[in-house]
Amino acid sequence: MSFLIRRNLPRAWAGWSDSFQRPPQNPLQHPWKHLGGGESFINALEELVCTQQIVNDDGRGPSYEWMPFTPNWGFEANIYYPVEGIDNQIFMMGFTNTWVNVAATFQNVFGVWLYHELGGGDYIQTGEVPSMWSPIQNRRSWPAPGGNFIGRDLNIRIWIENDEYARIWLNNTYVGSSMISPGWKLGPGRRCMRFMNRSYCNTYVRHVNHYDRPGTVPPKSVWSTVFYDDFNRADGAADNGWTQLGTDAGIVSNRYTHTGTNNNSVGLIRNVGNLDGRARIECVVRNPSGVDGSLMLFCNAAGDQALVANVFNNHVYLARMTSSVNGTPGFFDFQDGGVAIADGDTLTFTVYDEMSWLEVNGIPKLYAGNVHNVVPHTNAYAGLRVRRNGSDSVKFDDVRIYSGIGI
Repeated sequence: MSFLIRRNLPRAWAGWSDSFQRPPQNPLQHPWKHLGGGESFINALEELVCTQQIVNDDGRGPSYEWMPFTPNWGFEANIYYPVEGIDNQIFMMGFTNTWVNVAATFQNVFGVWLYHELGGGDYIQTGEVPSMWSPIQNRRSWPAPGGNFIGRDLNIRIWIENDEYARIWLNNTYVGSSMISPGWKLGPGRRCMRFMNRSYCNTYVRHVNHYDRPGTVPPKSVWSTVFYDDFNRADGAADNGWTQLGTDAGIVSNRYTHTGTNNNSVGLIRNVGNLDGRARIECVVRNPSGVDGSLMLFCNAAGDQALVANVFNNHVYLARMTSSVNGTPGFFDFQDGGVAIADGDTLTFTVYDEMSWLEVNGIPKLYAGNVHNVVPHTNAYAGLRVRRNGSDSVKFDDVRIYSGIGI
């Protein structure tokens, strides 16, 4: 079954689903096609059978020609994967070019897969596959919610944002997220799905659904300014309603920065009210090669818990702060790869419900999901952090804080 909704040019939404409710097919018929060696078929139980192919040198597996039209889309499947044994085994959902123009090749694939590890552990993993015999790049792994795969129906949901950020759920439990590297970014003609079963067992797919969806990143019109400070005043304490946590920081030459020679971290926060899970902070970054600094949202009054965009060594990382901003705070990075920035860039760090993202000069560059599961939305403070450790700190200018007013 498929649908196409065209509301106004050039916008179009599409979706395609299949529950395999038809007589057996062997070989597969249109719109499905088996690529590479081996075989796959629809059995009498109305299941797509991806046969065991532990030796898989060509990415063999079934695919279909349909794909979403927009950069925000989802893929769902109900899968029975009776994997066991002592070898590493994989059942992959790979996103790549349509088989219509790549035939049987399997290269530059962003994949989400069910992974059975030597020794018995089962995981959800993501990664970027240059080719079948190349090492997997940008690989991330999470233990499978609910335990091992065998004996369970597995409902997997993958949401793609802007063709570059993937969030994954298994049986309605959030698993994790992954940024897609620029060289593997999806897009028109590159949102096609292929199953690949490198296992000792057959895998049975009972339903698939591949569809456009509304983006999670809302339009900028949902934001309302609640505070602005350009720091254009005499050198010294920030004042102006700010609370500083720690010493040796303040305004120097109309920018907020670390001062003095002590090696420590200092926070600058203000109470902006209960923002109900939606907040946004924007500022101009100076000296981004400095030791480090942060844009902070959903910080608590003690300054030992917050969601942050950390500036370090000309890059920005999304993280949560795990100990006091005053002194030497600890952080847990949500994403391993940072985004490169330059002096004078405008950084915007946003949290909207369960997702956060970073914009550089107005363009979304980095995302993290499920953030209010680890930092509560009831934390009412937002602000900045600067730090010195043997050299000058990052500096901030023209800070603006927003609240979400709804869509």
